[in-house]
Amino acid sequence: MLHLKIALRAFLKSKGYNFLNIAGLALGLATFTFVSLYVAHETGYDQWNRNIDRIFLVEREMPNGASPYTPGKLAAAIKDGCPEVEETGRMNTALFQLPFFTHSGRFLIKNWVGADYSLAGMLGIKSKGFHLTPNNTAPTVLLSRRTAEALFPGESDIQNKTVMMMSRSGMPMTVAGVTDDAPGNTNFRFDCIGFSEDITQGKDQSYANQIYRTFLLVRPSTDIGLLSKKIDKIYREAALADTSLVAREALAMSNAPMIFLDPLKNLHLKPHYGSDVNDQIVKGLVVLALIILIVTGVNFTNLYVSQANRRSKEVGIKKVSGIGRQQIIFQFLAEIFLQCVVASIISLGIVALGLPYFNQLLDVNLSISGINGKIAMQFLLAVVGLTLLAGAYPALVMAGFKPAEVLRGNQFEKGGQFSWTKGLIPVLQFTFAIGFVIVLIIINQQVSFMKSEDPGFQAKQVLYIDNLAIYNTPASFETVDARIKAVPGVKDVTVASHVPGGIMPASHEYVAQNRTYAMQTVAVGYRYFETLNIRIKQGQTFFSSFPVDSANAVINETAAKEMGLVNPIGTMIKGRGGDYRIIGVTKDVKSSGFESYVQPTVYLMNDPLGVPKTQIIISVEGNAIPAVLATLGRQWSSINKLDRDNFNYHFLDELYGKLYVKQEQLQSILTYFSILALVIASLGFFASAAQAIHLRMKEIAVRKVFGARGRNLMLTLGTPFFYIILIANAIAWPSSLVIASKWLQTFAYRIDISFQPFLAATIISLLIVATTVCLQITRAVNANLAVRLK
Repeated sequence: MLHLKIALRAFLKSKGYNFLNIAGLALGLATFTFVSLYVAHETGYDQWNRNIDRIFLVEREMPNGASPYTPGKLAAAIKDGCPEVEETGRMNTALFQLPFFTHSGRFLIKNWVGADYSLAGMLGIKSKGFHLTPNNTAPTVLLSRRTAEALFPGESDIQNKTVMMMSRSGMPMTVAGVTDDAPGNTNFRFDCIGFSEDITQGKDQSYANQIYRTFLLVRPSTDIGLLSKKIDKIYREAALADTSLVAREALAMSNAPMIFLDPLKNLHLKPHYGSDVNDQIVKGLVVLALIILIVTGVNFTNLYVSQANRRSKEVGIKKVSGIGRQQIIFQFLAEIFLQCVVASIISLGIVALGLPYFNQLLDVNLSISGINGKIAMQFLLAVVGLTLLAGAYPALVMAGFKPAEVLRGNQFEKGGQFSWTKGLIPVLQFTFAIGFVIVLIIINQQVSFMKSEDPGFQAKQVLYIDNLAIYNTPASFETVDARIKAVPGVKDVTVASHVPGGIMPASHEYVAQNRTYAMQTVAVGYRYFETLNIRIKQGQTFFSSFPVDSANAVINETAAKEMGLVNPIGTMIKGRGGDYRIIGVTKDVKSSGFESYVQPTVYLMNDPLGVPKTQIIISVEGNAIPAVLATLGRQWSSINKLDRDNFNYHFLDELYGKLYVKQEQLQSILTYFSILALVIASLGFFASAAQAIHLRMKEIAVRKVFGARGRNLMLTLGTPFFYIILIANAIAWPSSLVIASKWLQTFAYRIDISFQPFLAATIISLLIVATTVCLQITRAVNANLAVRLK
C-alpha cells in the first residue's frame, strides 16, 4: 500500500509528463490494434474453408499477362488426365446487371454467377433446405441472404418463390432457396447464383471461347509444379487440335508454359493474374505498426528516464533503509505496467471511436467485436512486451543509483555533455518519421499525376447506361440513337461492348502479315471515338455514310507497334471470324488505369462472334446533366422499349476513379501514419532534449553568470540536436528513395522522383526540432540561477 501511495504521488507530481507519456503509448497501441483488425480481415479470406490449401484456380499465361479464364472443356480434360485432381468446377460471371421484379419492387442483380454443382462443395457454398451435391441434374437458382431480404422483405421461407427477370412482365424464374452466409470473408460474393450439372451445356465448346474460371481440388501431397506441367500439356494438345483457335500456330511455336495454378489462399491479396496492391497495403501496415510500436516504447522509456532524477532521493533513502535492489526494480516495473494498462484502456477507447472512420477510409466493415482471441493475445503480448522493454531499462537505472551520490545530489551531474549514444534513439525516430513524409509526398505526387494526366479519353460530362438490349448492328440502334440525340443538352451518343474503367475486354487472337497477336476486342457503334473524345492519330473512324465499315477495323497505337506497322492503314487482319481492313489508328486509351500498360486493342463495328454491345454512352453539354437525366428518366420506357423498366445510369468519371481507389487508400493511410510518426518522434525528441538540457542546467547557470547571452546559449545547446536531424535525413533519404522507387515500379505510367519531397521533409523536420529545442532551451535559460547553482 505504501508503494502504491508513493507511486501515485510521484505520478501526480509529474502529471504533465506522465499524461503525455500515457497518451503517446495509447496512440501506439491504438495503431497496433487498428492494424491487427485490418490484417486479420484481409488475411482471413476463405481461411475457414478446410480445403483452402488444396484449391487452385487454373490460369493462362498470355503474351500481355495472365488471364483467369479458360475454355469450358478444359475441366473435364484435367479430371480425365490427372488422377491427382480430386474434383473440378467452373464458374462464370454475367457481364451485365440483371433486374429482378417482385411484388416488393425492383432489385438490380449486380453480381450474377453461374457455377457447376461440384463447385459448391469445393468453395463451401451451402443452402438451408436444399442440398447442393454434384449428383444434382436440374438447374437451381439461389439468392444471397441480402438479395432475398430485399426481394422478399419479412418472409422467412422463399423456397419456390417466383421472380420476374428483365421486366415486370418478363421471364419468370423460380428461386430454390437462400445460400448461407460464409463463416468469414470470402473471395466469392454474389447476389444470385445459378447451379447446373454443366454450365457449358449448349454453349460454344471451342478453345477459342475462354470465358470460364476453372477450379481444382487436388489430393493431399500433390506436387503442384508437376501438375501444372501436366495440365499445360493437356491444354496445349487440345488447343492445337481445335481449328477455331486462331493462335494455334503461335502456340505451337511457343515453349513457354501456358498454364499456372494460383492457390485459393492468394486470390485476395496477391492473385497471379491481377494487382497485389492489397498485399502491399497489408505488409506496409504491419511494418509501419511495428515501427510505431517500437518507437512508442522507446519514447516511453526516454520520458520515464528523463523524470528519474526527481525520484533519486526516494531511491537513495529506500536503499539506506535496507530495501533491496530487486524490490526497487519490481516497484518501478509495477508502476510502468500500470501506466501501460491505463494506456491500453485509452487505446481501446480510441479504437472504438475511430473504427467508423477507419472503415470508411479502407472500405471495410470492422468492429471492436472483431478482436478475437488471436488479436487479444497479440495485444496482451504487446502490453507485456512494452512493459518489459520500456520498463526494464529505467527500473535498472533507478535501482542502480548509489545512495551516497544521490543524497549529495550528484547522481545526474556526470555525463551531462551530449553524447552520440544518447542521440542514437532520436536519430532513429526521426529517420522513420522523415522516411514516412518523403514516401507520402511521392505517393501524393503519383496519385495527383494519375488524376491530372490525360487518360486518352474524356470521362467528365459522360454517362453510360447499363442496358439489357443488345445492339450489335447499327440498324438496331438507329431509333434509340435518334431519340436520345433529340434530348436537349446531349452532345453525342454511341453504343459499345465496354467502357473505359469497366470490365476489361477479352483478348482474342488476330493474324496480321502471317503472325499471330493477342489483342483486346471492343465492339463499338458509330461516333464512339467522338463521344469519348478519343483522338485519331492516323486514318479515320467509322462513319454511317460508309456501310462497308462493318468489314473495317480501327486499332490503337500499341496494336500498331505490336504488329510492327509503320503505316498500318489498309493492312488486313484476320480474327473473330472475319477479315478486316485497318482504316484508322487511335491514340492509346488508359482504360485500365495507370498500373498496367495499354493493351493492343482492335475496335470493330461488326463482330461475327458477337461481343454484345449493351453500354449506351452519352456525352452531355455543360451543366445539362440534371436536365438530361430527368428527360431520359421520363421517356426511357418509350426510348428503349426492349429495356423499358430499367433506366440504370452511371457517371464515367466515377467508374474510372475506382481504378486508383486503392492507391488513394494507401495515400490516406500513410498520411495518418506520417502525422503519427512525426508526433511520436517529436515526443521522443522532447524527452531527449528535456533530459539532455536538464543535465546541463548548472553549466547553463555558470555560463549566464559569466555573461553568456540567450542567443549564444541557444546556439551552443541546440547545435547537437540539429546534427541529429541532419544525420536522420542522411539515413532517411536513400532508404525512402529505395522504398518509393519500388512502389512506383508497380505502375506502368509513373512520375519521375524529384528533389522536392526530400527538401520538404528536411524543412518539416528542422522546423519541428527548432520549435521543440527552442522551447526547452528558453525554459532553461530563463530559469532561476540561484536555484540551479545551489
